[in-house]
Amino acid sequence: MQPLKAPEACENLNDIRAGIDFFDRQILESLQKRLRYVKAAAQFKANEQDIPAPERVAAMLEERREWAMEAGFDVAFMEKLYEQIIHWNIQEQILHWRATYPERAQA
Repeated sequence: MQPLKAPEACENLNDIRAGIDFFDRQILESLQKRLRYVKAAAQFKANEQDIPAPERVAAMLEERREWAMEAGFDVAFMEKLYEQIIHWNIQEQILHWRATYPERAQA
């Protein structure tokens, strides 16, 4: 694989696409790593009802809006993106919690 070129150094669409593909792979790998933390958090939840944590979600979304604004991103888009990520992660944590702690699920 050839080294990744800076956007302004790209000489053709293949160079551009290689950069986009590289960063899309990075995004997927980051989401995978994030999900590992989300699943690890299940061990600290007393029951399934503790997982959604709406106050934590609200605080996270507010912080992500601030980060988006600081980075010059469209805040509404980033909020919707993080809402999707967070709610999907919550569902994944619930499934993980049920599979890992079936005895607690029945309590």
